[in-house]
Amino acid sequence: DDNSKDDLDFIKVVPNPYIVNSNYFNESPGNHLIRFTQLPTECSISIYTISGELVTQIAHNDPFDGNEFWNLKNEHNQEVAPGLYIYVVETPGGTKKIDKFAVVR
Repeated sequence: DDNSKDDLDFIKVVPNPYIVNSNYFNESPGNHLIRFTQLPTECSISIYTISGELVTQIAHNDPFDGNEFWNLKNEHNQEVAPGLYIYVVETPGGTKKIDKFAVVR
């Protein structure tokens, strides 16, 4: 439908918490993935530390797949530290969803 506001309520991060040694998605060592699910067709995902520092931004634009994967690396291609992270999903119309997820080593 055209109302993206109610769609944002269904967005999830899986797994949450992300446990590095869990081998979720049958990952190879050093290639960790976290998935954002049920995203709207077009949006941006901004990920922040709990102190508000921007870690990375991801652009999502796919009319068929509502998933986006993140490799748990910052803008400098370094793995992020364990801890609590805040993510903001924003549509082009300015509608936002703000939530959190954890990374555990």
